[in-house]
Amino acid sequence: MAETPTPDGQESGTALEQKYGVPFVDLTNFRIDSEVLQMFPQEFMRSNKLIPLFRSGNTLAVAFVDPGEIFNVDEVRRTTGMEVEPMVCREMDLYQALNQYYAAPEEPDLPDEPEIASLDDLPEEEEGVAAEQGLEPRKLEELASEAPVVRWVNQMIIRAVRERASDIHIEPTREGLSVRFRIDGILHPIVSPKKALQLAVVSRIKIMSRMNIAEKRVPQDGRYGALVDGREIDFRVSTFPSTYGETVVMRILDRMRLLSLDELGFVKDRLKLMREMIAKPHGVILITGPTGCGKSTSVYAVMGEIRGGDKNIITIEDPVEYDIDRICQSQVNELAGYTYLVGLKHILRQDPDVIMIGEIRDAETAGVAIRAALTGQLVFSTIHTNDAPGTITRLIDMDIEPFLVASAMEGTVAQRLVRKICLKCKESYDPPPSLLEELELEPGTKFYRGRGCDHCRNTGFHGRIGIFEVLKMNDRIRELVVTRPPTSAIRALACEYGMKTLWADGIDKVKAGVTTIEEVMREAEKLD
Repeated sequence: MAETPTPDGQESGTALEQKYGVPFVDLTNFRIDSEVLQMFPQEFMRSNKLIPLFRSGNTLAVAFVDPGEIFNVDEVRRTTGMEVEPMVCREMDLYQALNQYYAAPEEPDLPDEPEIASLDDLPEEEEGVAAEQGLEPRKLEELASEAPVVRWVNQMIIRAVRERASDIHIEPTREGLSVRFRIDGILHPIVSPKKALQLAVVSRIKIMSRMNIAEKRVPQDGRYGALVDGREIDFRVSTFPSTYGETVVMRILDRMRLLSLDELGFVKDRLKLMREMIAKPHGVILITGPTGCGKSTSVYAVMGEIRGGDKNIITIEDPVEYDIDRICQSQVNELAGYTYLVGLKHILRQDPDVIMIGEIRDAETAGVAIRAALTGQLVFSTIHTNDAPGTITRLIDMDIEPFLVASAMEGTVAQRLVRKICLKCKESYDPPPSLLEELELEPGTKFYRGRGCDHCRNTGFHGRIGIFEVLKMNDRIRELVVTRPPTSAIRALACEYGMKTLWADGIDKVKAGVTTIEEVMREAEKLD
């Protein structure tokens, strides 16, 4: 028989257990260990809606109103240094239990769930201190551990993950603190705390990312991981000193959302070319494009496709963004003298079948990659060029001999990311005839767009997809490369053999109703 709700309208114990997957504890009939209760300040327990129950060895049992708030669980673990056994309790019962042990607050009503801008809860004197720049590390840590600061940062991160943000930007300005989420490649502002809390918020994030909170004069990098809504999320964090304080950018990496080649956006013929290239036993395959175009995602998709027990795959990355089973991954550490070049020389002694280099940044790294391919390894990497043919001329400009480039290269893939039309509010329309003529499209061609709805934040877009330019080497192209040709000559010959440009792939996706013409024009150029 199903358990009925409690008289006060709160969920029953059985319902809470089923909802959160942890044991329910009825605090009205539970005797709390007063010793463990002293482990936390009252304000911390009230604001984070938790109460410790008892300890067993190095394990602490804690009742949470919402055990799904994984940051609260992590905070208890960090504060105590103990393993945490979460349980769930009713909110009313928790406040009644706290009131039994402490004097009840002046306002006995249950506090509402704080909004994203609830940092105003800090006292004015604390705000004034937070605005100062010369604080010692202990005081900075105290400010960063204030319950409103902790709660706001946690809520901001959870909200960013739930809204599919790829990055969080926290930027101090003359007037205040600007916080923006990058969603589908576009920055969207959110409600931000006032400038007086700038130092506390930044310090909180630096503590979570294991950075030096006292150092504000030089850039720092850090990272940490957490469970959000049952998903393993990695956060790659970068701080940078600016005129009005440190800016923070947090890259959000969903470790459970590695895309496959089929999901990236390759149309059938280009997907076939891609699979033919990565099936080769040796050679260099480069993914190219500007920062933020999804190069790493594509490389990881390739690694996920070719990994297996019959291949020894070794990577050297800066940083390792996703952990992949059955692949040996290594991270650059320049402070220790472990650079791409050093790592590559040692990788070649590890009998690899496949090598993945996070990025080719200089001629030395490019040279080792080319030599590895010529001695029998399949090498994948990324590089910054405008298009696929430009990758070949870029290698030659880096003083790699043209005959080596021609011999080692198996292919190169240029890519961009465009926003996908929201399926919930998608509609067709007739573009102006003059535009169809300019784009060399047939009269009567339909275009599509999103009207804007709650699902897409009224933007008309939801998610992103790649547009690709796949250049697969053949004997004619290799013969041309040896002559040090310009990029235009390589492009013309590749197109003769069926290569579709970024623009052409984008137009195919416009006609298919996947994206808009404006998105393609923003990311690709129509070449004659």
